[in-house]
Amino acid sequence: MKFIKYSIALITCLALSVPAMAQRSTRSQGEVPPPKTKKAAQEQTVPHRSKKCRPQNTGVVAGQIRPRVFLNPGHGGHDSDDRPCPFYNEGMQARVEYYESDSNLKGAMAMKDILRSRGYEVFMSRVNNTTDDDLNLFEIHQLALNSGADVFFAIHSNSSGSATRRVNFPFAIYRGYDGGGTAEGSEELAGIVASNLADCEATSWSRGGLTHGDWSFYRNRSGLGVFRWNKLPGILVENCFHDYQIERERLLNKDYCGLLATINSRSLDKFFNRPAQQFGMVAGIVRYDYPRKGKRLTSFGKDAYQPLNGVPVELCDLEGNPIQTYQIDNYNNGFYCFTRVRPGRYLVAIDGVEDYELEVKADKTTYYNVTVVTQPDAVECEEEITVVHSETTESDESAIANGETGQ
Repeated sequence: MKFIKYSIALITCLALSVPAMAQRSTRSQGEVPPPKTKKAAQEQTVPHRSKKCRPQNTGVVAGQIRPRVFLNPGHGGHDSDDRPCPFYNEGMQARVEYYESDSNLKGAMAMKDILRSRGYEVFMSRVNNTTDDDLNLFEIHQLALNSGADVFFAIHSNSSGSATRRVNFPFAIYRGYDGGGTAEGSEELAGIVASNLADCEATSWSRGGLTHGDWSFYRNRSGLGVFRWNKLPGILVENCFHDYQIERERLLNKDYCGLLATINSRSLDKFFNRPAQQFGMVAGIVRYDYPRKGKRLTSFGKDAYQPLNGVPVELCDLEGNPIQTYQIDNYNNGFYCFTRVRPGRYLVAIDGVEDYELEVKADKTTYYNVTVVTQPDAVECEEEITVVHSETTESDESAIANGETGQ
């Protein structure tokens, strides 16, 4: 009888211990708990999913009904590693602060809104810009993986790392060697993104868009830290170079960051074979016909000319009735834009300039860069123009390799 009681007790004890043993076994095999930081727990928009319900991201399905995208706005906070680039701004007549972490977040937040309006499911590594939001790369990897996203999209701007050399072009990098990303679709997405950004006419590029696999670019298999544990298809995009001061002045404008976000969102639409959107956009830069004021800067194309500050620009119907008005800021960039414009013909009206008629097409940006003539007989100022190349030059490679590409 005692033997039977002891046997029952032993069986019960073993049964109770199995869940605990299984839990210890799971953790020992590498399952990582959610981030411990209070900020990550409170503000991350990524739900934690178990391995059982996490989809296998072995490829991307074109045309799927609700694509899932994980956005990673690079850096976080206003610290020494957040690419601070303070400078004297002629428009503000004062020293202004610039941090890459700010413009990255502006673009990511705009991209989140655009993608969600188009039916995407969007997750983000951060939605604020404090030191606590600057997660380590492994935490970012875990958030992306647990989200079940189909694509990882890291948003940055670049720096040449040189005190004298300046360049400005879009650069998209993916995990793996040139010509073959480790995750299916990554190389294709990088090509679409770099090409579409290079078509932006509300800036001045020193060359066309560039793409690379990080193993080829860095000549080792460590590559970019943000890809090190990431198995999702995806890219890190350097939208432009913020140490090109004229571009940095544009990045201070939230709507310019929004334009870059619109371009990147359209690239994802193309990648996922999504239907075209019904609205278009108008954007451009308004400049005078004389050289930029203040310190002489390296410039490309029309960036050699002085932009207007604090001037209104109107989008009107063909009878001259205003539909939208945009107030150019005072950051010395001359940028303006009109969003959610229905396809059709319109007039752009600016004081001192003859109204210009243009056509807006669905899911496209119509660019109109304006020169305000103040001296009809003046000789054009000297422009520093760099020819756009289809291939990478040695100096371009050096500018990026010696710079601060990504994380």
